[in-house]
Amino acid sequence: MKIKKQRNPKIIFPTWAKNLRDPKNRYCIIYGGRGSGKSYLVADHLLITSYGENILVLCGREFQNSIKDSVHSLLSQRINDLGLSDYFAVTQDEIRCSHTGSRFIFKGLRQNISSIKSMAGITHLWIEEGDTLSEASWRVIKPTIREEGSQIIITLNPRNKNDCIYKDFIDETPPNNAYVVKVNWQDNPHFPSTLNDERLIDMGKDIGLYRHVWEGDLLERSESQVFNRTPQLWYVEDFEDAKEVYAYYGLDFGYSIDPTAAVRCYIVQNTLYITHEFYETKVEIDKTGKACETQIPGFDSSKIIADSSRPETISYMKRQGYRVEGSIKGKGSVEDGIAFIRSFDKVIIHSRCKNTIDEFNLYSYKVDTRSGDVTDTLVDSDNHIVDALRYALERIMRRNYADYSILSAM
Repeated sequence: MKIKKQRNPKIIFPTWAKNLRDPKNRYCIIYGGRGSGKSYLVADHLLITSYGENILVLCGREFQNSIKDSVHSLLSQRINDLGLSDYFAVTQDEIRCSHTGSRFIFKGLRQNISSIKSMAGITHLWIEEGDTLSEASWRVIKPTIREEGSQIIITLNPRNKNDCIYKDFIDETPPNNAYVVKVNWQDNPHFPSTLNDERLIDMGKDIGLYRHVWEGDLLERSESQVFNRTPQLWYVEDFEDAKEVYAYYGLDFGYSIDPTAAVRCYIVQNTLYITHEFYETKVEIDKTGKACETQIPGFDSSKIIADSSRPETISYMKRQGYRVEGSIKGKGSVEDGIAFIRSFDKVIIHSRCKNTIDEFNLYSYKVDTRSGDVTDTLVDSDNHIVDALRYALERIMRRNYADYSILSAM
């Protein structure tokens, strides 16, 4: 029988990444902006480690609605890129190394915290998007990783100083067994020119947003942000649905690389609550309804206001049994919708709605590159959930407060 020759992949780790392999570093906190390559290097580190020894890796994030939300596809890609396909079995929800018996499993921390607490043998924990990690999940998950020589790796682009990982490791002096490093696009030797073009465009729009997105700084409030307001407009909270409320549903269809986005919300007094979202690219027309159902309760039985520029898609969904109607739109409807959202006393976004939070942070007005003045022209990006939200609220937008206060109590 022919014995398969063991492969010894060669990876040149940048200086900052070499400390990942130092056994004294129980905690590795890697933070920074877009294009840094930090997730790729962590994936390579864990794959090479799993190829050399038997480990159990839990890849987690605060919310994971499906395997698509995880680093599963990134790890699969790196296995191919490293020429290790013969030694790893990639299934729908797990990755195994046949050479050592190592396993990679993928979990949403919030939904599975109780079962994770009872899991034995986890040697490595990789938390992606650590900026969304809740204090409650962090305090529970940290002591769960207790194997001798175990390691917790967290990658993030910090948003504000109250993020638990930022407070514990970046804002304060980190513990002696922690390696904390800031990594940005300048530290990526493979930073592509196309991404650099994108970076330069963003630099000319809004320096505050630019420094968060590309330089890994905290997200400061900026005059160009659409939903920046005094007093503060929106907050992120965990909340239970109020009883006997009438929920509104909006749907924005995807085009090419643009995602399909849907949202569920309701109003109590003059506060808008955003409870659930759907956000995914390359969703086939015949799969749109079912896909939204998996993440938005009541989507299959409630009235949905959708983008009217896709009448054929609306018609198709109606034939599938969905109660979909086209939005009214009209001249100035985008601006009117934004003004209506800003007119609430508060907007409370559930912490599970990551893409909604991102868009409320990033949706902006154009900034004049010469003067630095904020214009009244909207940047047509980071607005898919916002568009769905406008559609959801469109029917009540034209009514006065007394009218939609009555509706909110239905």
